[in-house]
Amino acid sequence: MTQTAVVEKLARNGDAFVRVYQSSACAHACAECSGVCGAKRSITVQAKNPLRARPGSQVTVETATAGVVKAAALVYLLPLAFLLAACILGSVLGASETAQALAGLGGLLAGCAAAAAINRFIRRDRPLEYTIVQIDEEEEAAI
Repeated sequence: MTQTAVVEKLARNGDAFVRVYQSSACAHACAECSGVCGAKRSITVQAKNPLRARPGSQVTVETATAGVVKAAALVYLLPLAFLLAACILGSVLGASETAQALAGLGGLLAGCAAAAAINRFIRRDRPLEYTIVQIDEEEEAAI
């Protein structure tokens, strides 16, 4: 997965601290979604700098797509799986529809809590690695 970023400063080991601009759901075609996507959000991360970009350079950074897809699957599918498991368990046990619905809600909340806990563990243990893969020459020349 590639994203646009701006190099803020260099680390002692040659890596760069970059401000990554996160895309909105409408992929910046705000006129198509009535302009409700809001302002661009950004995060600052450390990226490998094999191209030796300098502070102020606009760059393209890349992350492993597999890591992003796994994280998205965890966040979206785990709560759904807990919800369905709780509903099915309630049905197998012969609970009323109201009890099944409440069990499903409890399963959804438990799944969200589990996904958040696992996500925290994964981010601390194996954070996403960013690598600068391209320097935007026009932006660099303007600085």
